[in-house]
Amino acid sequence: MSEDDSTVSLETLRQVFNEALDNLEERVGHTVEFDEDFFWSIPREALYDPHATPDPEQLTLGQLTSSWDTLKRMRANGDYMNDHTLVWIAEILRALGQRAR
Repeated sequence: MSEDDSTVSLETLRQVFNEALDNLEERVGHTVEFDEDFFWSIPREALYDPHATPDPEQLTLGQLTSSWDTLKRMRANGDYMNDHTLVWIAEILRALGQRAR
């Protein structure tokens, strides 16, 4: 993998992200309802190890509505967006992307 492949420009990512959201909004409107709520969550150590099958004991349940409520509450309270904020956003985006197919 070259450095160009593994280096992400945050400005380009922001542009791609905004274009994707604009496209989704054009197709479905200003709001999206979750069809599902619970999902399997895999710890980071297992998620990025393609040579090992995750142990079922490592799996936990996540909840889209919980992630979304946390993000809304943090924003409403003016809380600092912590490092896990992007993980909660990613959970929401995965569900939206899979729903939009």
